[in-house]
Amino acid sequence: MYHGFKSHTFVRLFALGLGAACFGSIPYFANIGFAAGISPGGAVLLRYILPAVLLAPYLPQALKSGPISRHYLLSGMIMGLGAWGYFYALSVLPIYLAASLFFSYPALLVVLKAIGGERLRGSDRLTLGLVPGALLIIIASTPLNHVDFVAVALGLVGPLCYGGLQMVSRKTPSYLPSLSIAACIFTGAVATAFPFALIELKVWHGEGSMPSTLPIVGLLLIAGLLPQLLLAYGSSDKSGRKTAYTTGFIEFGLAILTGYWFFAEPLGIGQITGFVFLLSALYLTNEPSRLPRYLQD
Repeated sequence: MYHGFKSHTFVRLFALGLGAACFGSIPYFANIGFAAGISPGGAVLLRYILPAVLLAPYLPQALKSGPISRHYLLSGMIMGLGAWGYFYALSVLPIYLAASLFFSYPALLVVLKAIGGERLRGSDRLTLGLVPGALLIIIASTPLNHVDFVAVALGLVGPLCYGGLQMVSRKTPSYLPSLSIAACIFTGAVATAFPFALIELKVWHGEGSMPSTLPIVGLLLIAGLLPQLLLAYGSSDKSGRKTAYTTGFIEFGLAILTGYWFFAEPLGIGQITGFVFLLSALYLTNEPSRLPRYLQD
């Protein structure tokens, strides 16, 4: 019986790790998608459309529950906007810089806490030093012709929205079933991504020089539906700070290695130092959320 419990726990941990690895594949499929002519808004739409469609039967009942469903729709819209900021940054900046901007969210969570009047802990203050220091080091280590500061600003929309999503979820009662919450959130994300995708049909100037099948399948399944299923299973039990840090470490680490292995992005001592700072800040982050773990990425 004890052996069976350990095996069950191992399977859950493996599912969490594999789900995080799927999230870590986002930069790869996004970048080959951009080369195939897919826009950032189109990439976000591909990533969220399957979960939204599959969960659509749960949406009518959720909407009948009253204002609570609108809170989760708003959360999904925030998540979709943040995803667009991340994908836009990936389309313009080196992958390591775009990923670093997204994983600056621990500092923005602290800022939002301070704005909300919460008392900051020592770890919060340390985070406020680590994250800006990391970004300054990483940007300073990046050749100036590879730094688009408009893209940097839009890349910070992702972590800002992630922090906003956490704040909204902490103040929202969670009496809806998990699948109903997910239906609202993914519908909200698609509602945000759809107009971006439509606008970008006219203004996006992708290369269109590569086949589009692989990035479409990758964004739909490997970076879209599969990680949601894996993390839904793996995080059925309560996930603590160590679990969140481990999955974040896998996702962030794979994003960095994707740029290095597949897109020949150089990694110097400056970038590595910045990554260590960001991972340290991620380890210090322990924000309670009412959202299931699989809806927090």
